[in-house]
Amino acid sequence: MFFIKILLLRKIYKIKMTQPNYNVLMLSGKGGVGKSTISAAIALHFASKGKKTLVLSTDPAPSLSSIFGMNLSDKISKLKENLYGTEISGDEIINRWNEKFGNEIYAVMRAFADVDYSIVEYIGTAPGIEEEFMLDHIMEIVKSKKFDIVIWDTAPMGNTLKLLSMPSKFITHLNFATKVYTKFYKRNSAKSIYEIIDEWKVLSEQIIKFLKEEVCLMAVCIPENLAVYQTEKLLGEFKEHNIMIQKIIINNVIQKDVCDSKFMLKKAEIQRQYVEKIKNLHKDVAEIPLFEEITEENLIKISKEIFKDK
Repeated sequence: MFFIKILLLRKIYKIKMTQPNYNVLMLSGKGGVGKSTISAAIALHFASKGKKTLVLSTDPAPSLSSIFGMNLSDKISKLKENLYGTEISGDEIINRWNEKFGNEIYAVMRAFADVDYSIVEYIGTAPGIEEEFMLDHIMEIVKSKKFDIVIWDTAPMGNTLKLLSMPSKFITHLNFATKVYTKFYKRNSAKSIYEIIDEWKVLSEQIIKFLKEEVCLMAVCIPENLAVYQTEKLLGEFKEHNIMIQKIIINNVIQKDVCDSKFMLKKAEIQRQYVEKIKNLHKDVAEIPLFEEITEENLIKISKEIFKDK
């Protein structure tokens, strides 16, 4: 018996030593499934365990402010003990990009053309810039080590899938851009366009590594027919990008014991069919009951359902 215990301890130790350290829980799913509510519940869970927790939203129509009863912005605000929040807008990301690269790009452009600074603002609206530097900003927050864990409430599913593919596409675009600039760029400047492109390529490679090694997915859905297809697609995309899938969370599940009409009972039975189909998509699935309102008490109940096996 003693030797069996030793072997088990060695096995557990080996697993812990070889498991990646996921610092970001990414909540993804289609719009209207309750990602922000689930994000808030998970954030409260980790904060209550003494983890310094940041819950951030990149949703164009964020809900964290209303859930926590505070006016959140791009600045990180303290919500309660061990818990902080922020809502990051696309405009803020473009401003950060402008601050980081604007002057350098302008200097390069002026080296071979008499252009106004507005050309930099135009470049900043190019496809992929916002997504790339959104990821860069989140990566910087995580790398700062100011928080033990980051709960990321993402934009609806389509935007998230676009976000995942952007770093690789961005590298391809930059490789092509180098060939284009080679034809036209003749003069030297303080910093060449090639150096800037190389910096962006390195950044994209760092982001790809960050997504694989420090981010894991919690897919959020509701029990309906379309959810089965959408969740399967979401999981497939994350697997393709080698991003860890931790759990599926099925939100707004009607409990039979609280049904007060035949209509609700029938709806609960229909939901159950879809719940079972979704459960076949992944080994770790949590069911969250439908709540009448979102209160802190109910958020704690939600978190207990998500982590009840932990």
